[in-house]
Amino acid sequence: MVQQVALYCRVSTTDQSCERQERDLLEYAAKASYQVVGIWKETAAGMKQNRVERQKVLTLAQARKIDAILVTEITRWGRSTIDLIQTLQELHSWGVSLIAQTGIQFDLNTSQGRLIANLMASLAEFERDLVRERVRSGIAAARARGQKLGRQTGQRVKADRLAPKVLQMVEQGNSYRKIAQALNLSKTTVNDIVRRHRQIHPDIQVKQPTMASRKQSKPQTIYQLKITLKEIHPPIWRRVQVRSDVTLAQLHWVIQISMGWTNSHLHSFTMQGTEYGVPMPEFDVDGMTVRDEQTVKLSKVIPGEKFKFSYVYDFGDSWEHEILIEKVLEVDPTFDYPNCITGKRACPPEDCGGVWGYRNFLEVIQDLDHPEHEEMLEWVGGFFDPEDPDLEDVNPRLKMIPQ
Repeated sequence: MVQQVALYCRVSTTDQSCERQERDLLEYAAKASYQVVGIWKETAAGMKQNRVERQKVLTLAQARKIDAILVTEITRWGRSTIDLIQTLQELHSWGVSLIAQTGIQFDLNTSQGRLIANLMASLAEFERDLVRERVRSGIAAARARGQKLGRQTGQRVKADRLAPKVLQMVEQGNSYRKIAQALNLSKTTVNDIVRRHRQIHPDIQVKQPTMASRKQSKPQTIYQLKITLKEIHPPIWRRVQVRSDVTLAQLHWVIQISMGWTNSHLHSFTMQGTEYGVPMPEFDVDGMTVRDEQTVKLSKVIPGEKFKFSYVYDFGDSWEHEILIEKVLEVDPTFDYPNCITGKRACPPEDCGGVWGYRNFLEVIQDLDHPEHEEMLEWVGGFFDPEDPDLEDVNPRLKMIPQ
C-alpha cells in the first residue's frame, strides 16, 4: 500500500529559501514511491515556539490523513530534544512516522525506534534539567529587587474607536460575523465590545443579532470553560466555549492553543480520580493506567455546571490547570466553535522551571542589571510581556483542530 506523506521544510531566516529542501524531499519521495499529499514550508528559528505550518502538519497527522512526515534533517522538525521526543510520542499515538531524508525512520512500533526514543527521552530529561538550572542560577541576588513588569495597560485603540459603530450595527440586527467582516475586526473583538458595553451599562440591553434564515435543527449544547493556571498570581486564565461532543483529545488542543503552550510535553486530565491521556504502554510507570482521551467525549464525563477537573501539562515543570465548567449554553449560530472569548496574562515560556522558575524568570528579565538579563530575553525571542495574553491568532488556530 502506498504511503501518504507530508513534506515539511524549514529555514531559519527570511533571506533563506526552502527550495533546496523541497527539491530534495520530492526526489526522495519519488524514489521511495511515497505519495505526497502536500508541502509545508516555514521560516522560523530553531527555538521559535509558534510554528504555524508545523502545527498544520501535526493536525493532519492527528486526523490520520497521512502515514508519515518527511524532512531533510531531524533538526528541521524538532526545536529541541524535549520537543522531538514529545512529538514522536504524539505521532506514534496517531500511527504516523517521522522520516529523515538520511533514511532514519522514527517508528515506535519497531524495537529500533523504541530504543532511539528511550535514549532521546533520557537526553530530554537531562536537557530539561540544564534549562531549569540556567533559569535558576544566579537569581538569588536579584530577588529583593524589581519593578513593575510589562507595559502599562493601554487603550484598545481600534476597538474603542469602532465600538459605537459595532453597537449600532448590532442594534440593527447584523450578525457578529457580518460586523467583523464589514469593520475588519475579529468576531472575538466584536463580542468583547458588546460584552464590555453590557458590563458598563447593565441597564441598557443590546439587542441580540438575528439570522435571516435559521436552520431548524435540535440545539446543541455548549460548555463554557474557564481554564486557570494554578499557583500563579495574578492569575493566568482563558475563557473558552466548546461543543459538548468534543473529545478530551480535542480539548487538549483547545487548552494548548488558547493558553499559548506549544504541545512540547506530555499531559493528562484527571476527573474524579480517573486519569485520561495518550496511552503509551512502552512508557508506562509502575503499571499506571491511563484511559485513552481520544475515545472520551466531554459530555460523558461532565455532570454539569460548576464541575471542576484538572489538566496537567509537562510532568517535569508540572503546569497544573484548573478547568471550571462555568455555564452550559445553547449554541450561538453567530459563533464558530471552539471559541476563545477572552483571557488574562501571557502563557509562561516552555521549560522555564515551573511556577517557581517562572517567578525567577520574570525577576531576571525586569532587572536590566542582572547578568543573565540579555541571555534570558534572547532565549524567549527578544521580548516577553507577561500582561499580554496574545489572543489575536487563537481562534483561527482553534478552527484547525480536526472535528
